Amino acid sequence: MRLARNLRLSRNALLRHRVRTLLALAGTAVGVGTVLVMLSIGQGAEAEVVRQIDALGRNMLVVNAADAPRPVTRPRSAAKVTTLRPADVAALLDGSPSIVLAAPAQDQPRRVKHGTTSTMATIRATTPEWAVIRDFGLTAGRFFTREENAARARVGVIGSRVRETLFPDTDPVGRIVRVGRVPVEVVGVLESKGATVDGLSDEDNQVVVPLATGLRRIFNVDDLKTIYVQVADAGRLESAAAEMRRVLREHHRLAEPDREDDFTIQNQAILLEAERQSVAAFQRTINALGAVALLLGGVGILAIMLLSVKERTGEVGLRMAVGARRRDVQVQFLAEALALGGAGGAGGTAAGVAVAWIVGRTTEWSTTVTTPSLALALGSALAIGVLVGVIPANQAASLGPIQALRAE
Repeated sequence: MRLARNLRLSRNALLRHRVRTLLALAGTAVGVGTVLVMLSIGQGAEAEVVRQIDALGRNMLVVNAADAPRPVTRPRSAAKVTTLRPADVAALLDGSPSIVLAAPAQDQPRRVKHGTTSTMATIRATTPEWAVIRDFGLTAGRFFTREENAARARVGVIGSRVRETLFPDTDPVGRIVRVGRVPVEVVGVLESKGATVDGLSDEDNQVVVPLATGLRRIFNVDDLKTIYVQVADAGRLESAAAEMRRVLREHHRLAEPDREDDFTIQNQAILLEAERQSVAAFQRTINALGAVALLLGGVGILAIMLLSVKERTGEVGLRMAVGARRRDVQVQFLAEALALGGAGGAGGTAAGVAVAWIVGRTTEWSTTVTTPSLALALGSALAIGVLVGVIPANQAASLGPIQALRAE
């Protein structure tokens, strides 16, 4: 009964000064909304890194052909050496026990055409193991087989972006596209994976064909650009890379220590871990900014409550003179501060969700709003309300009835 009466007094006090109350609510709402938006951006960035890890494939190392020496007359040449060959794949599988699967690959940009519509896409020549290593699923059709690779069959699997461009309204499986002058039957459609880790290419804008078909019929080359390797144990990526380097140096006859590697071995997990650490640092920074914004909202509540105590000194003295306890006065002012924090937190949470949605839709930033984030934002507002309410509540409760009435 006493608690209900205190809460009614708190409500009436807040409603008597609506403008002041709205300003306090707005300050808290801005702080809470900022915290929630910042959290959603940070969690969206972390989710994007996890997506990239999943998109890479499991326990993967990538062998790339090294850059060719740059002639003085062509300082911007991006040519690769041609010493990486399909035979290196067999050497790696035989000489490195850590390797489970290996897929040789060559890729070049080519124009792909169907009917009167055409688009530029990456043509990737590889083996069926590539789809397993890269963990690529299919949304339609099938992947080509080892037999089709051996027969240099004119078949291929297209990415989702190529499908959207060339076959927006029809099923592409069984249709013929022309890669340059070579007709290729579409046997499947890859699932969407978006951009690569380095952001330099689009994994959905590609056509994957059998290795022998690509090397002989499309590119007319016999060297590789890449070898994708799957290692049995993710904890042995570094040792597996050392094994692979030893095998490739022996196979390429680079026994002399002073001879440089004509290949590079890329550990994608290291790149992603570095990116994850950058995201974590970014998230710590934006969380600190959100905390500052929330603190400023709390300062607003504190100022309002201290002013309220000063204005209501006579009311406090009168209540204590007729029997109110110090605890009752503390509860009343704490309830007012908590109401301001809770209402501002609820409004800020709703606004933060809306802003995070707009940011995710209108910018390149990925945003993710989770239940723990919502609970943290609202809980922070309530905690700030209680913390800043302690000082004015104690100040009001410390007034003696005679002193309070005399001050009034």
